[in-house]
Amino acid sequence: MDNFVVSARKYRPATFDTVVGQAHITTTLKNAILTNHLAQAFLFCGPRGVGKTTCARILAKTINCQNLGKSEAVEPCDHCDSCVSFNQNASFNIHELDAASNNSVEDIRNLIDQVRYPPQSGQYKIYIIDEVHMLSQAAFNAFLKTLEEPPSYAIFILATTEKHKILPTILSRCQLFDFNRIQPRDIADHLASIAQKEGIQTEYEALELIAQKADGGLRDALSMFDLNVTFSEDRILRYKEVLENLHILDYDYYFRLTDLLLAGNLPQSMLLFDEILRKGFDGHQFIVGLSEHFRNLLVCKDVATIQLLQVTESIQQKYLQQAAEAPLSFLLSALSVGAQCDLNYKSAKNQRLHVEVCLMKLANLPNVLDIHAVPVLSSHSEPGETRNPEQAEKKKDSSADRDALTTSREPVALPSHTSEPTNGYHPQPNGNGTAKPLPERSPVIAGIPKPVGSKLRTTSNLVTVERPVATMADAVATALAEAPEMIKVDKPFTFEELQTVWQTYARMRDQQDGSRTEQVMLNRAFRLEGTMIHIALDNSLQANLLNDLRQDLLTYLRRELQNSQIQLTDTIALQETRKMIYTPQDKFNYLAEKNPALLELKRTLGLDVDY
Repeated sequence: MDNFVVSARKYRPATFDTVVGQAHITTTLKNAILTNHLAQAFLFCGPRGVGKTTCARILAKTINCQNLGKSEAVEPCDHCDSCVSFNQNASFNIHELDAASNNSVEDIRNLIDQVRYPPQSGQYKIYIIDEVHMLSQAAFNAFLKTLEEPPSYAIFILATTEKHKILPTILSRCQLFDFNRIQPRDIADHLASIAQKEGIQTEYEALELIAQKADGGLRDALSMFDLNVTFSEDRILRYKEVLENLHILDYDYYFRLTDLLLAGNLPQSMLLFDEILRKGFDGHQFIVGLSEHFRNLLVCKDVATIQLLQVTESIQQKYLQQAAEAPLSFLLSALSVGAQCDLNYKSAKNQRLHVEVCLMKLANLPNVLDIHAVPVLSSHSEPGETRNPEQAEKKKDSSADRDALTTSREPVALPSHTSEPTNGYHPQPNGNGTAKPLPERSPVIAGIPKPVGSKLRTTSNLVTVERPVATMADAVATALAEAPEMIKVDKPFTFEELQTVWQTYARMRDQQDGSRTEQVMLNRAFRLEGTMIHIALDNSLQANLLNDLRQDLLTYLRRELQNSQIQLTDTIALQETRKMIYTPQDKFNYLAEKNPALLELKRTLGLDVDY
């Protein structure tokens, strides 16, 4: 029985043409070989599993191929002695070093000693150093001179996933190649070709699901491919089985939940969330996926941004269909609510309740925003035209019908030069022809929608109201009470209220096993100037603790005091110079400096300082 070889090794690319998704890298390397413009040192950097070490091996094999100049193709022949020895891992001219386990100065010195000897056969000696960022500082410094001026026959190929950890002096001596994450479509096509070679039947949607889960890494995709092939008894990859095996929350759940939220159906939304939890999915994973779903719907709102949606064609059609039904105001508000839930999830004591409260807010958004019945006037629309296509069709009245409809209501004359909002109140003419004074207006708050059923038709100076004016104030009050936090106005607060909330936060931190230094810092005196809190600290240790708590503290203060303008600044108080306790000898020396005659008196009389 033959030993099983994982697909990542069995189907590892052996030529530049078989490398997946890195055409910009392979084309440059082939041109460099063809024109004999090879650098002395290469640095391949990028995410894991995208082909850095593979390209390094192909490059090393190609430039040492003995039949390279006999054909126009820049690919190794696989027949010469150099290629055969490389395929058998017996080449004396190509050396691989794992810098993760050979990261000391002594290892680099041994490497430098080997570089001194020219190759016995072939043109180049190639040194591939993988995970080069793991080298120590001293090892990097020992490698600098050899890397800058190597022998003509030596080429270094460095590979790393963390370029920022490499010294700038190393980077300046190398030719940099940045590898990209491989696109899901390229990964799915590559998996389909492997499945065909292995005689495995697949559903293309299952391969695309594996490609999306791999997050741009082909090695991860091949590992998941092998796992699902082993899981399948009849060697058929099905979408549902891959979905369960990889423990991925299906798109269908998010589509169903969004439909329920748009309909304001909170009970069914809660039951669907309970079903997701019973299947073993984490609440945090759910809320992150829901926010991403809203983002995808927002992307589908414009034809130019649909290309940012990397899903299968069938799923893309579902997104386009649901995006047409989901208003933009709902998606923006839902993204804000979801981001707040994601931000505070880990600090919540009851995490399930935290997500359920988020669902309550989302289910109430259609009532607050009134997304189904409110016509939204466009700045480019004709009078009475709305942005809702269905309502726009209903508004295409003839001019005669519009005139008849206008004359059937009581017209209201407005000054043509003013654009000041009236919050739904319009002057009504009284019996003598003069306008009644406007009632006292409530503050104008951005984001408050018009109430259900209020339809405004505007001309150059004529407004008709289909709804009694008295109900507008009720609608505004209801919207204020039910509106999410993002559209509420900031409330003023006193210094005493701030002290109470601050002390409550300090007690909470103390119950969460806060350090003694943290409690000392939180109990420091502070002062308030407007919405700016000034606190004076004793030392830099307290300042570092405050910086760690700053965001959490500000979030708590803003939420409890209902004011988003609260800011916090700190200063470190100057330390007072401590007064030293002087000995009698110190005091005598000080007085002797002022009056040298004391020394002469002490010597003449044979006196001594009394301790």
